[in-house]
Amino acid sequence: MKKTNLIVLIVMTLALSACGAPATPTPIPTIVLGDDAGNAAPRPVVSGGNVVASAVLVPAQEAHLAYVSGGTVTKVNAKVGDRVTAGYILVELDDTLARLEVESAQRVLRELTSPAAIAAAEQAVANAQQAYDEAKKKADSLNRRFADTVTRDYLEAQVTLAQQALDLAREAYNSTRGLSSADPARAKAATALYNAQKAYNTALANLNWFTEKPSETEVARITADFNAASAALQEAQWYLAALKGETVPVDASGAKLAQLQQARADLQAAQIRLQQTRLIAPFDGLVTRVDVIAGEYAAPGRTLIVLSDVDHLQVKTTDLSERDVVKIKAGDPATILVDALNQEFKGKVLYISPLASVLGGDVVYEVTLAFEEQPAGALAGMTADVTFGE
Repeated sequence: MKKTNLIVLIVMTLALSACGAPATPTPIPTIVLGDDAGNAAPRPVVSGGNVVASAVLVPAQEAHLAYVSGGTVTKVNAKVGDRVTAGYILVELDDTLARLEVESAQRVLRELTSPAAIAAAEQAVANAQQAYDEAKKKADSLNRRFADTVTRDYLEAQVTLAQQALDLAREAYNSTRGLSSADPARAKAATALYNAQKAYNTALANLNWFTEKPSETEVARITADFNAASAALQEAQWYLAALKGETVPVDASGAKLAQLQQARADLQAAQIRLQQTRLIAPFDGLVTRVDVIAGEYAAPGRTLIVLSDVDHLQVKTTDLSERDVVKIKAGDPATILVDALNQEFKGKVLYISPLASVLGGDVVYEVTLAFEEQPAGALAGMTADVTFGE
């Protein structure tokens, strides 16, 4: 019996040993990328000293287009997938009010710049020039009050002669005192006396002008008149130049000039408001988003169209750490491996963001790179690996 039990125990032990023995492992197939001929094309090995970062391909330009001022949409001229050129009108708002403002501003400016207005401005310049010349003569005379000896002797002689003529005329007039005022002889004597007195006054005034110092009041009045005439002439000249479309200084002044400049500014502002009723493509690109339909209200600042320059791609890193970003600078060369194409392309660093972000607890910086030549077949959004350095 014991022998039988021993045999059973041995058989069970062998059976358990067979169940627990390890089976021969089945090999796991290895998947590799290759070319069309089936040859493997492994990723390049990065040298130990180079900085490597993951990246993504992005459009060189991307515009999120919105209106500054809201309005009712009348036309949507683009759809997703359309290629448009710079200047193409993508969306149009109701521009009725804006057109009326432009027309009103144009009428005001036409009136201010009409041939009649220019002729009046030319006449104003001529009048201002005449007033200036007269004021300048008086102002200049203040500096010539003290004549030389020859001039003073001449003026004194003129006063002496005028005094002598006046005395003779007075004696002749007195000799006719018994005659009637209607008598021709007395009338002739009276006229001669008047003329002699006037000549004497003029000669004496000329002498006094060059020998007496002008009063402070006289100097102030003549100076103020000259300054006013000079300013009036300058403003008239500026206004005429502006009417003719000529350049005037930025500090040019004058009421009429200000009115003209305001009219031109009003027209420009109205034209800008009219232009702002159209959403215009700022560059050649592909419409990648349209979020508006005709008839709806477009709120200010709401993105309606997204335009992307997909023909010119750039590369932006996504995980370049703070420890590695200090090792590169703008202009550095780089090698860009586009994963989907499994091809390498040469590039260079364009811009290093001065602001960091956090990725999985690590501080990272975005670096933008440009391709030396645009990669054929590449699309925005494709991933890449960037190796900085030669």
